[in-house]
Amino acid sequence: MKDSDISLTRVTNKKQLRQFVTFPWKVYENDPFWVPPMIRSRMAKLSPETGQFYRQGEAVPMLALRDGKVVGTVVPWINHRANKFRNENAVNFGFFETLPEYEIAETMLSGVIEWAKEKDATVVRGPLYFSPQDSPGVLVEGFDSLPGPLTGHTPPWYSTFIEQFGFQKHRDALAYKVDLSGLNNDINNLPPKLLNVARAVQKRYRVKVRTLRMNDWDNELKAAFYIFNEALGYQREGVPMDEVEFLKLSSDLKKIIDPGLIHVAEVDERPIGIHVAFPNVNQLLKALNGRLFPFNWIKLLRREKYITDVSTKILGVLEAYRNKGVDALLYYKFAGELLKRGHTWVDYSLVAEENRMANRIMQRMGGTVYQICRTYKMDI
Repeated sequence: MKDSDISLTRVTNKKQLRQFVTFPWKVYENDPFWVPPMIRSRMAKLSPETGQFYRQGEAVPMLALRDGKVVGTVVPWINHRANKFRNENAVNFGFFETLPEYEIAETMLSGVIEWAKEKDATVVRGPLYFSPQDSPGVLVEGFDSLPGPLTGHTPPWYSTFIEQFGFQKHRDALAYKVDLSGLNNDINNLPPKLLNVARAVQKRYRVKVRTLRMNDWDNELKAAFYIFNEALGYQREGVPMDEVEFLKLSSDLKKIIDPGLIHVAEVDERPIGIHVAFPNVNQLLKALNGRLFPFNWIKLLRREKYITDVSTKILGVLEAYRNKGVDALLYYKFAGELLKRGHTWVDYSLVAEENRMANRIMQRMGGTVYQICRTYKMDI
């Protein structure tokens, strides 16, 4: 590592934590597609006293300083529960933000590697925000679009700096834009193969699809928790969520849930699959500029059409019904709901590149990739 006037210091107090959380405003000052995080929520997430992550892991927020001013941020972290599940010793890094100077990134990534070696790690991966489901990676394509919920936005130099340091590609996650205008507001204009599969699966396996029952929230959560863990376990990054973690995430997302956008597939009234989409709350969060805002206002603002876009986040089907067309049926029902509401396009993000079935369906529906987020790895 070159001699530098840049130093790396660990966050040890609330003042430094606030500096850490508010630093991105300097990076994205003139970027119209960046969505500011909610300051208080981000501080709570990174604080060992309040952060859900610290129940199962360690994290060390770090500030890169030059002449006492913050020029970059990074968090090396280790999830002991995930490592035990995968039988590995991995360290990850996230909350990676830097001014456009490679020397800053080099200092921070060197600090990550040093911390990883202290933990006897054999591999480092990132950027990841404590979870593969929350804004993974950095953009390598699609810098001119507003991201969907739980999808990040970064400048083009982030991937360049990470690769220059020596990290290699780990995986890509894709954001698709599916144009619905060509359906002419008629569900029967979906691709014939998808239509045939969706209709056949209803008869062959007696599958019925309904929307979320908000008045039966606890039971709905139990079913979703089981399907989420079982259905996503086959993916490369799949680590089962624990119940406390899942309930906390669900509680946060409940504030923006539109039950008509969440579909549950059932056989004999037993849930076997779920498709989850949300209003693109980023349209509103961008305007809030990181400041607290009563979340009960979100519903009001949505009625006033401040939030016009929809983003699909999860599709999971139990193994016994996987590859039998249940996913096509869920897409079919969801598309019908969107047409009823007058939507002309929908975001599907993020789809892991190794999820062949989901990518195939997106392509059949005429989806085009408009963003690619990449995570990296380095063996040490």
